[in-house]
Amino acid sequence: MKKLFILILLLLSLSLPAFVFAGEGLHVIKDKAPTSKMYDRALQFFTEKVPEAFEKRLAESQKYIDVITDIFSEKEIPLDLAYLPLIESGFSPLSVGRGDAVGLWQFVKGTARKYGLRIDRYVDERKDPEKSTYAAASYFKDLYNMFGAWDIALAAYNAGDGKIRRLLRRYKTPHLPRVVDRYMAKFMAASDVAQDPEKYGLTSHSEMTGDWPEYIEIVTDKSVSLSAIAGTYNTTVRMIKELNPALIANVTPPYEYVIRLPDTE
Repeated sequence: MKKLFILILLLLSLSLPAFVFAGEGLHVIKDKAPTSKMYDRALQFFTEKVPEAFEKRLAESQKYIDVITDIFSEKEIPLDLAYLPLIESGFSPLSVGRGDAVGLWQFVKGTARKYGLRIDRYVDERKDPEKSTYAAASYFKDLYNMFGAWDIALAAYNAGDGKIRRLLRRYKTPHLPRVVDRYMAKFMAASDVAQDPEKYGLTSHSEMTGDWPEYIEIVTDKSVSLSAIAGTYNTTVRMIKELNPALIANVTPPYEYVIRLPDTE
């Protein structure tokens, strides 16, 4: 597992523009109020209150973390952010949150479509781990270009870029809503535990199972039942749905579409 380092703290001053600042490391942030207290509470919650549930999320992360880090490396997104789905969706591509936010990265429809994800009666690509991660990478890059710092970009991902812009215009120093501070502390704690679960008494990465199955890809250009495809390729509808969580119905779309199938060779 790649070693992740995190940059996440808003540091602004009256005389300098926001884009000149970057975040500080976790070891510094933990000692700063109020985030440090929120961090400690989040860490205790994950490792003492709900360790089984958190381990389940970590196990789910094993399916997609390599895909995410590969895409983030390609798009030059900090790898720290690869574990954000731990608190966004529990690494479940089928997760549905508040405001009809869907998928690993909890995109609402408007943002999803803005970043090229297809949503219709046949597919919801917010549920596709690979396509949604490319969309998330593009969104993060836009937020970074907008604010000039990855820590502020993360705050904007949570609170909305409009709210963060208004806050930066209004105050001489950062006045983030408490819920945003809590979100950022929660992410820091989750990321810290994810990097070294054994340190916190949880199951090590080497003992976790749940890798995404190896697959091949085929292209369909009309509606075909998944049961027919399963019969042809000696698999099951359940496995096809697992590899293609974006599929809404048990048929392929009536247009050209790439379908993943388990690699049985």
